[in-house]
Amino acid sequence: MGYNASVVSVGTAVYPIVGGGLATLGWAYPFLLPILAVPIGFLVLFSLENPEPKVEQGLRDYLEQAWKSIKHPQAVGLFALTLLTFAIIYGAYLTYLPFLMEKAFQASPLVIGVAMSGMSLATALTSSQLGRLTKLWPQRTLLLASCALFAVALLTIPLAPSLWTLGISILLFGLGQGLSIPNLQTLLASLAPIEHRGAFLSINGVILRLGQTVGPPLMGVVFSVWGIDSTFYAAAAIAAGMLVLTATIITTRGRPDATGYLAP
Repeated sequence: MGYNASVVSVGTAVYPIVGGGLATLGWAYPFLLPILAVPIGFLVLFSLENPEPKVEQGLRDYLEQAWKSIKHPQAVGLFALTLLTFAIIYGAYLTYLPFLMEKAFQASPLVIGVAMSGMSLATALTSSQLGRLTKLWPQRTLLLASCALFAVALLTIPLAPSLWTLGISILLFGLGQGLSIPNLQTLLASLAPIEHRGAFLSINGVILRLGQTVGPPLMGVVFSVWGIDSTFYAAAAIAAGMLVLTATIITTRGRPDATGYLAP
């Protein structure tokens, strides 16, 4: 999960540069990039070794048994953390940071792009080391640290007196994201037996997109009433709530029992 999140973050850091380079050759060239999915698809089809669960059951039985694990309080808490994480990323950080940089520091588009890429690279570096970090600290501790990093970064972004100090806040946000997203995915995957992990991660994907959807309009209301700085303060308050939620609900217990399902 850590390597996956790392690769995704590298992609988000690199794609504006690749797309911009292709666009200089012609506006249509960036739209040819999805063709690369075709050979990669064949590579996965014939080369990926992926053990499948040997279980035969109807859709109704599958959903009923998956629901036993999905409704567990710890699973609900992880889903809530996913929703709030992507709400603050897309609602405050990605939406309003470029405007804040241009307004407060007259930053050029190039500087803004470098700053956004710096956050993604910090996320990639942190995610790539997740395996080592989980050997030193429990995943719950890393989740608590990610929430604290989110809160500190968002609180200090509108207070930064210069681009250099703003860069520190941006890196802290990237570190928080690198600790948060792969940890949430790993914990969710561990809460259900293998035959129900698809249901868990599919629901998590829906909730992730829901967070991306509700975050911008929610922060748009905050912006329209109190201004651009308030969007970061509101997001910091949400991150503080995530810290409390993690401390309250996420535990080292809640693993599947001998029957393969979460105990209530």
